[in-house]
Amino acid sequence: MDQFVEKSGFTGSGTLVYGESGTNQETQLVCGHFAFDQNTNHPLIDALPPYIHIQNYGESAGNWMENTLKIIGVEAGKDAPGSGLIALKMSEIIFAQALRTYLSTEGINRPVLAGFTEPRISRALQAFHKNPGFGWTLESLASAAGLSRTAFVSIFNKCMSMPPMTYITQWRMQIARQMLLETKAPIIDIAENSGYQSEAALTRVFKRYFDLPPATYRREHRLSDE
Repeated sequence: MDQFVEKSGFTGSGTLVYGESGTNQETQLVCGHFAFDQNTNHPLIDALPPYIHIQNYGESAGNWMENTLKIIGVEAGKDAPGSGLIALKMSEIIFAQALRTYLSTEGINRPVLAGFTEPRISRALQAFHKNPGFGWTLESLASAAGLSRTAFVSIFNKCMSMPPMTYITQWRMQIARQMLLETKAPIIDIAENSGYQSEAALTRVFKRYFDLPPATYRREHRLSDE
């Protein structure tokens, strides 16, 4: 494919048409990509498989894949206002739909992702993600799941391949990191939004994960991005 694109002289703008016209034979290839910050240590991203192959997607995923791809193909071939934005947003839908289909099929037991398909663990995760700054404990998470503490810890470890509080801490560190790089919020506000009652408490955990205190991390990484 790389050689084919290079020989065609395709610049990446619009659509690449190759072959003899009028043959009534057509293959359409829709490509796109998502870029993630290379410094992000996100448990959900790390849990994704190298690829997701949806076979017979008309059967396994209804009509959404075919219809969405058709819209992307049409918009990508236009040079009309908003075509690029429409194709981009539809690509995000494709990604979400593909994940949903994967989670309901062969990905249902994949570590970390399995936690979002197990109803009781999913309830606890949803409660946490809605309010990560709350003072979550094993007892409150287990209550959100509708389980005893012992049962919750056991099922969580099986689905997520890590203890509940390890997942909570990892997620909170990503919240703190994002706020440090994308906002000018004081460290104490970042601490409270990510579930810590003081700047010192956040600093202890943040330094363990990123080898730098929050203020230094913000300063050095913002400078490296400029």
